[in-house]
Amino acid sequence: MRFEGSRLTLKRLANLYLVRYERARVHTKLRGYPLRLTIEATNVCNLQCPGCFTGVGEQGRKRSHMPLDLYRRLLDELGDYLLQLEFYNWGEPLLAKDIYTMIEEASGRGISTVVSTNFSIPFDAARAERLVSSGLAVLGVSIDGARQQSYEQYRVRGDLETVLANCRLMKEAKEKLGSTTPNVVWEFHTFTHNTDDIELARSMAKELGMGIVVSKGWVAGPDWETDDEDLMRSITPPPYRPVPCDFLWERAVVNNDGGVAPCCGTFYRQDDMGRLKISATAIGKSSFREVWNNWSYQQARGFFRSRTGTEQTKKMVCFDCPATTIWERYQSHLSAGGDAEAFDSEHSTNDGFNYFFNRRPAKSGPAKAAGIIELQEVGAASPEASSRR
Repeated sequence: MRFEGSRLTLKRLANLYLVRYERARVHTKLRGYPLRLTIEATNVCNLQCPGCFTGVGEQGRKRSHMPLDLYRRLLDELGDYLLQLEFYNWGEPLLAKDIYTMIEEASGRGISTVVSTNFSIPFDAARAERLVSSGLAVLGVSIDGARQQSYEQYRVRGDLETVLANCRLMKEAKEKLGSTTPNVVWEFHTFTHNTDDIELARSMAKELGMGIVVSKGWVAGPDWETDDEDLMRSITPPPYRPVPCDFLWERAVVNNDGGVAPCCGTFYRQDDMGRLKISATAIGKSSFREVWNNWSYQQARGFFRSRTGTEQTKKMVCFDCPATTIWERYQSHLSAGGDAEAFDSEHSTNDGFNYFFNRRPAKSGPAKAAGIIELQEVGAASPEASSRR
């Protein structure tokens, strides 16, 4: 995998090989550190996207910004090993009060830095120049439509003109400062209501000096399709691969409140693997490694050796996760003499989205994406659209 802007050192290279070795052999207690870290700089967001826990008003944890002290402690412990740091998950990262400082300090350590934003926020030339100067490697901009009518179907409360104006500010700032970074990418999540906008979006992205990635948007419930077979082939991701989950060995997620989540699909504190101290008097562990090798993490990794456990472990989010159950079926398939190439995971990435989006604490019931915000029809019938960003 390519990590734009990362500086490869002997320590990072050694950790990379160690982590890959431990994952391949399904070690449960690790010596290696994560290669990639997701930081929830803030879980505050200004939009109401219907396929997002934050967008539909769920309260997984208190709305807040990550304390700069916690972030710096993480950098001090993990910075020499990290290849990439992502500043987004369930909030709008450019609303975080310390986001520019966070990016600058990670980039200064030679870590590839990535932000994914809705960009429908107050922004100006000064902020654009600071973002360019921060060393940010990649700025993904989620724009799911080339017209306001289609764009706002999913980016509810978003203003397309504001987003495009902010993209122009980034182009001008890069030109003024003579910088090739960040690589600004138009992230177009495709649904039935915006397929007619794809080619227009491509031309608009070129004019704005942006790359563009067109992908299939996830939906709550059955996956969506159109009669355009060429389009479906170009945007549909491959099925799940039977491999041990990369989040349990190679990646980590730390939330704004210090909660360490098992992956980017989980939202609620109840599913956290552990907690880091956010202040001297707060409850939690002082170091990341204390959480990284705690009972919860070792149990979750152990599911890839044998998917068994007590009633307590069976309630863990990792126990029934598609990545875990597919691996179990794959191992059974091989044990029965089946051919590895003939194995069918029977799960799409949309199935994976639904597993997490419908998982809630018992008192909350299933996710209520359908009906929370109605998607108007634009050209074709619109599903309850969803996407992580």
